[in-house]
Amino acid sequence: MTIETERNSQAQANPVFMTAKTAICLMAAADISDASAIVRCLGLENHDPLQNMTDPDVVLGNALVVETKYRTMCSLIKDSGCPICVDLPCGYTPKALHLSKAGMRFIGLDLPIVVQEIEPIIRSLAAGSDEISFHGIDATNYESIRTALQNVTGPLCITTEGMMMYFDAHEADTVVSNIRAMLEQHGGLWITPDPEFILQFFYTFRSIFGKDSPAKLAASKETAQQQSDVASLSNPLIVNPDDIIRSTKTAEDFINSHGMKVKKITLAEHIPNLNIYRQLTQEQIRNFKTAMSDCHYWIITLDEQRQPADNAEQQATPFEMNYALENNMFKVSIGGRLDSLTAPQLLTAWEKIKTTSMPVGAEIDCAKLGYITSAGIRVFLILQKALGKNLTLTNVHSSMEKLFIQKGFTVPPLR
Repeated sequence: MTIETERNSQAQANPVFMTAKTAICLMAAADISDASAIVRCLGLENHDPLQNMTDPDVVLGNALVVETKYRTMCSLIKDSGCPICVDLPCGYTPKALHLSKAGMRFIGLDLPIVVQEIEPIIRSLAAGSDEISFHGIDATNYESIRTALQNVTGPLCITTEGMMMYFDAHEADTVVSNIRAMLEQHGGLWITPDPEFILQFFYTFRSIFGKDSPAKLAASKETAQQQSDVASLSNPLIVNPDDIIRSTKTAEDFINSHGMKVKKITLAEHIPNLNIYRQLTQEQIRNFKTAMSDCHYWIITLDEQRQPADNAEQQATPFEMNYALENNMFKVSIGGRLDSLTAPQLLTAWEKIKTTSMPVGAEIDCAKLGYITSAGIRVFLILQKALGKNLTLTNVHSSMEKLFIQKGFTVPPLR
């Protein structure tokens, strides 16, 4: 199969990477240093990822949120006292350039499809900096993270910005366990705006658009869901604006259950001056700054008084896949993890088989499947769309059976 076919498989399995291209286009709209250069290198001069935002106000509101997060996070990272920033996910932002100029080491972790694009661009703009590196990983796959950091020493400032909301509850649990493991091994802290990302959008749009904000927020949410192919931007870590007190406690308890503790930074006290203010009225700026008093970024560290629950997922066996076309049936056996790193391989195998003969059905043996993420489910759904009821999952473990049935798959009883 060609490199283009493999890349298409990565894109179909992991469409959430498109939200990162939206973010860099919004940064360019906010005139953030080096953002326009990255946009040009990506061939996005027409700002294609923003085409679904037909209302200029929606673009303005999103650009305000994105610039606020970028500049505030950069400031907090530099003030963290850690010499190394591990940006998970790094996306397409110029953060590596900004932090390396400030004397920090930058390690960008993201999906391989993102790293393959952004690494040569940043290197071309960084004038050969040795303090910047990139690695393709899956945030739920600790082995991929451990490998990326195997030669790293010193406390880490781990950042997750615009990622946690795209996981379901099980994936979020695994990712937080992985972040704790990183802190245990290297020391440092975790900074994230993600728990209150909905609040930041809500307060931002309400402060500058008033009574028109609900419709503009709805348009923003619809665009995010379409680009990421995620139906619900929610899990136990995400604060719900409709029930702030209860959901905040749920999110804090979630962090505590992983042996970590939370310190909250009031956003209004840490926002640097923003370029996007030039597009706002003085009243809108005042309203925005006041609204950010109710929004926080979370700084998370290990809590020596708490012991996290065991995470069996860390011991998952390596990925393996065997497939063949038998009697015009696509037969596959999968072992280990089917995640963002491995799910594209299944899709590429499907595309290869189709070039010979379109199968009438598929049977996927899940006897050795130890862990599956939304990327794996998405590839199964692609096969299901092509084959309808002629896709069958066999030997499904009880821990996954309910998930597959909810997604509409045929799951025969274990023999």
